[in-house]
Amino acid sequence: MSDAMKTKSQLIEDLEAARARIAELEAALDEASLDQQLLQAFLDGIPDKVYFKDCESRFIRVSRALAEKHGVDGPEKVVGLTDFDFFTEEHARPALEDEQKVMHSGQTIEKEEKETWPDGRVTWASTSKMPLRDRKGDVIGTYGVSRDITEQKQIEAESARLQKELVDAQQRAIQELSTPIIPVMDVPGAGSIIVMPLIGSIDTLRARDLTRRLLEGIRLHRAKVVILDVTGVPIVDSGVASHMNKTIQAARLKGARTIVTGISDAVAETIIDLGLDWSGIETLGDLQTGLRVALRRLGIRMVMSP
Repeated sequence: MSDAMKTKSQLIEDLEAARARIAELEAALDEASLDQQLLQAFLDGIPDKVYFKDCESRFIRVSRALAEKHGVDGPEKVVGLTDFDFFTEEHARPALEDEQKVMHSGQTIEKEEKETWPDGRVTWASTSKMPLRDRKGDVIGTYGVSRDITEQKQIEAESARLQKELVDAQQRAIQELSTPIIPVMDVPGAGSIIVMPLIGSIDTLRARDLTRRLLEGIRLHRAKVVILDVTGVPIVDSGVASHMNKTIQAARLKGARTIVTGISDAVAETIIDLGLDWSGIETLGDLQTGLRVALRRLGIRMVMSP
């Protein structure tokens, strides 16, 4: 029906309907305007880095904090750029691959990222990357929130370093306790006697430390005789026995004679079974006998009083 043929009441109804529609549109515009204001307030105020990207991983909107982090004068200056415009390939490439995974899978990715910058800086971020969908539910890009955790990482690294130093110090202390050097006697003009008592199992690492500690003891105490007491060693294998041979040879090069005391039956059987040649090494049954021999080598004789 043409407007000319409409009755006055019909025209009034149409007018009222038009006014109602206009009111709906104005309300929708007000709501959309409010949504935009709220979003902008959020993007301007949040300290975390927030971004929205298209399917090509180009920024379409970012928070002020993200723009400031990238040294850009205003969020609008970031629009159209990508991570490759700010970071090195080392960070930008994996970030792009993560965003492609998010768009293809529709799943969120949460991870800690190492950010490498062209000027050599390294920062860390805890990041959540999510699929950006339109009203139909189709994925049209990604969006994410990134929180700087560089200081936290530095604290963790420093804590790990201090923990390692503590563990290393404890290990050194344990090693020194497990391979102690005991100075027995210092004879002026003749040198000194030192004893290294060994207790417990000896592995290759401890055997190497044994050599280091023994040579250090010979140097510090100007030792001429070394007594290596193995009473507390239950068993040795071929590798450890071979290393002990090398230790004794190293002590000889430093000018000290080595006496091995306290070889148990099990250790003696092991040496024989392995076919090791200890014929050139002076071995004695116990530490007391070893001390007497060591004293004689320095020209001291023990005389029993009546």
